[in-house]
Amino acid sequence: MNQRGTITPKKGYKSITVKTEVYDYFFKEWLKVKEEYAIKKGIHSFSAYVTFQLSQLINEDKKHNGER
Repeated sequence: MNQRGTITPKKGYKSITVKTEVYDYFFKEWLKVKEEYAIKKGIHSFSAYVTFQLSQLINEDKKHNGER
């Protein structure tokens, strides 16, 4: 909690707000692959799953744009 008594993310993390439809899409996909990702990728939380998916998107975008 911060000085105002609100919960803030851990150091090194940020909080984002997304539309309900976006959240629901990712959550449904997470439920489909939850066990597989835990075993094969070591991803055990919804937050880690979304971070992984966004990281994959960033890597693809960088490849497409010729960045490193």
